[in-house]
Amino acid sequence: MPHSTLRTPLCDLLGIRYPILCAGMGLAAGPELAAAVSEAGGFGVIGGGGGTPPGPLSERVAQARALTKSPFGVNVIIDQTEPGDDVWLRDQIAAICEMQVAALVLFWGDPAPHVKTAHDHGVKVLIQVGSTEEAEAAAAAGVDAVIAQGVEAGGHVRGTTSIWELLPETVRALNPLPVLASGGIGNAAGVVRAVQLGAQGVSLGTRFVASDEFQAHPAYKQRIVDGRAEETVYNSLYDIWWPNAPHRTLRNKTIDEWEAAGRPPSGSRPGEGTPIGHYTTSTGERIDWPRYAIGVAGPEFDGDIEYAPLWAGTSVSVVNDIKPAAEIIRDIVREAEAALNS
Repeated sequence: MPHSTLRTPLCDLLGIRYPILCAGMGLAAGPELAAAVSEAGGFGVIGGGGGTPPGPLSERVAQARALTKSPFGVNVIIDQTEPGDDVWLRDQIAAICEMQVAALVLFWGDPAPHVKTAHDHGVKVLIQVGSTEEAEAAAAAGVDAVIAQGVEAGGHVRGTTSIWELLPETVRALNPLPVLASGGIGNAAGVVRAVQLGAQGVSLGTRFVASDEFQAHPAYKQRIVDGRAEETVYNSLYDIWWPNAPHRTLRNKTIDEWEAAGRPPSGSRPGEGTPIGHYTTSTGERIDWPRYAIGVAGPEFDGDIEYAPLWAGTSVSVVNDIKPAAEIIRDIVREAEAALNS
């Protein structure tokens, strides 16, 4: 295998060529995207959401394995809001570990109860965090790597400070544990900057939304391509199905109409309770999708895309096309290596 200037110890940890991960993005990153990223030398991550039953998850893992022999992982959101969810979560994570994926990528919660389960099955544990304190707690719990998420990130945002402040601070605090950077990074320049600040890798979400393999409505992908950082809004508006979880989205009709109404609280917002179309669950069920609910508008979405949450980070400014995931990896690696070599 030829040596890459981008190669870091994280590559050896995960068995990959390039330290570029695709974010799980809830349920949105499917087996096609994860497999394409892994085949191209990065590390693909299948979205497992926060409560996907083992059956559908097993199918997603099997689909990815049919497309690549390279390592990949599964993302799980560990935030729990209902009594008894902790039992469901433990069962879900145990099932994933039994599938012998390369890594469990956790988000939004305490990884400590799940590290031993994963390690007993030979599965690495990564967790995305939003502060150095959270990173230190995760390191103490025995995780194998930490993803530092800056406030620039799209989708649900754990971070409250810029990635360019959080990253070097976390690297210093956790050294030599691998730290990856997430939030506001969508091209080679961002990758190079992160590596120069001590990151051993990057986790990209918004850039891979604008990929051929990402299963989303074409209009959503086009909004990513056309969008600019100043059009993203850090907010807590989409709180149905996951309350108290801030996020970053593109400005759309939902935000404009809410602001025009004087920014009323949850329960009295414009159109609250009315469906914007239909949403497909992890088990394939089609249900009404209420305005202000989380979710990604899939290719089959039958409503007005401007009322759906258009998750996007500030890196939309450097995402200017839709192309295969392998090409995204190839272009970033080529340009980043050229910059690092110079």
